[in-house]
Amino acid sequence: MPRRFLLTFFAVFLSLTAIFAGVTALADPYYHYHGPIAGLPLWLEDGRYQSVGAAENLDYENILLGTSVTANFDASQFDDALPGRTQKLILLGGYFSEFFRPLDRALETHDVQQIFWGVDANCWRRLDAENTWEEPEYLFDQNPWNDVRYLLNKDTFFWYIPDIIRAARTGDYDESAGGFTWGGDQVWSRETALAVYQRPEKTEEKQPPNSLLPAARENLENVLARVEANPQITFTFFLAPYSILSWDKLDREGELEAMLVMQEEVLTALTAQPNARVFYFMDDLELITNLDNYCDEVHYSQTVCRELARRLLEEEPLRPEEVGPRLEAFGAFLAGYDFDSLFRQS
Repeated sequence: MPRRFLLTFFAVFLSLTAIFAGVTALADPYYHYHGPIAGLPLWLEDGRYQSVGAAENLDYENILLGTSVTANFDASQFDDALPGRTQKLILLGGYFSEFFRPLDRALETHDVQQIFWGVDANCWRRLDAENTWEEPEYLFDQNPWNDVRYLLNKDTFFWYIPDIIRAARTGDYDESAGGFTWGGDQVWSRETALAVYQRPEKTEEKQPPNSLLPAARENLENVLARVEANPQITFTFFLAPYSILSWDKLDREGELEAMLVMQEEVLTALTAQPNARVFYFMDDLELITNLDNYCDEVHYSQTVCRELARRLLEEEPLRPEEVGPRLEAFGAFLAGYDFDSLFRQS
């Protein structure tokens, strides 16, 4: 009796485990084995876990890569203007090493034509060594034996897969966006942006002009290595237009000059690459000073995203000889700007 019970128990246990793992492998919400099948939608809601699998197993010729300020770009706008399909890969608050994982996998597995990369200012100042996120190596490596951590993950099975099935049943997703979006019910206004902005105390101590260069140079070295290794690919980089509030913060924290020095070095290096196109949106004065475009100091509306995408697709990029004059003019504007006027009652 005990022997029969144990055999039955283990048979049932193994059967349920196989079903559990099989359902996860079929739905494959992290696209570890394949793209969407069986009528399931493309559901990219967790870039840190999904982006490497998506880069390997989805079909595309172009990539739109970036952080939360790139998330609300619509991939279909790029599809309408370019040959091939554009896949959006978003990593919220990403460090460069986190971008390199899906980018490198894409370069290994696809014939990529163009890469549009929103490398906003906060990315360049971050050192990869400061990233405390513990990556799920079992999703990123080529070792099939540790996939059990994915196939038997209860959160994936009981939370993520039901979300995808629910979206398939209700149609509550927009595949034309090409991936993760946010802020559908967000209010974009001066009042909203000011309400969430926490203005720092003014410091009289200025950071050294070169204080942000070590991180920027490390990141540049790694970015340029990929640009130079893939001369057949057009890399389009853009620095996102943070609002004037972000410059107020830098001014009050004594980092404004250091930020401009860092940006000039980044722009100079990128524009020197023959297969790189560079757009500097940060000095669009009409845009950044109109806080009705924003919901906080850095995030701008879907309307702005559509306009920036149009510029990326239709306008001429920044030329190397324009970098110095553009940054000098913008620095002069910021030096004379009355930041306190932003907080006076209108």
